Amino acid sequence: MPVSLRSHITAIVGLALVGTVPAITQAQTAAAPAPDVTATIKAVMDDQYGQTYDAKHGCWAYSYSGGEADAADYCMRPGKPEVVDVGGSKILYFSASSATDIRDNPSYGYSQAQPGLMGAFKIRLGGKQGWTFVAMAPAMTFGSVGECGCRDAKLEKLSNKGDYGWVFTSGGVWQGTVVSNYSIVTAVKNEFLDVSKIPQIREADQDVRYDMTVQADPSAAGLYPLKVVKTKAKTKVAEFAVPFDAKKAIYELPAKS
Repeated sequence: MPVSLRSHITAIVGLALVGTVPAITQAQTAAAPAPDVTATIKAVMDDQYGQTYDAKHGCWAYSYSGGEADAADYCMRPGKPEVVDVGGSKILYFSASSATDIRDNPSYGYSQAQPGLMGAFKIRLGGKQGWTFVAMAPAMTFGSVGECGCRDAKLEKLSNKGDYGWVFTSGGVWQGTVVSNYSIVTAVKNEFLDVSKIPQIREADQDVRYDMTVQADPSAAGLYPLKVVKTKAKTKVAEFAVPFDAKKAIYELPAKS
């Protein structure tokens, strides 16, 4: 697949959100004061990306190579934080995504071959320092053209034990062909993983779409199952209940689905 510039490819993404460290909502304020959460986010971003805050663009400059010879420049922007109560502890979740709305710096222009970055952070609030890491992953790769598709990822409860994760899609359009996959980023044994192998649109089946939802189940001992509905030419043709495979740490459709 030839490398092309941004103008020749459309990534499957939402609109970019421009801003600095986001404020928590009024409902979240009751769980943890906004100044504490805001300060914690800044401290985490400084720790993971360095003290490289770009005030003009509201993001942290970050160089990522992923094992390649040449590193690419990114600017990581924190998203909406959420505080949840798990077993008496206040747990802060927030993600960061690589900015794609910076037009005045050519370093932040990407080819089709360059993925977007997602940072995932699970923080326990409290203690002498004020916070401690439970799990962190500063640079998970998704999507293309520097766009991870994770900017507006929804944090969902995934188990009765209080596991949470971000659910989103990423992919792109190459010469009119759409490829898109679901991701579920959650902490497994305190390590962030993408536990989904569920497609949304496959390269070879352009008129087939899969719609995925998390199904809360009070009887589930582990992660909740998924409901996946398959449509062809907008007509429902199949429905799947997809359990979480704890041994493989993955959700995947049955063969020939």
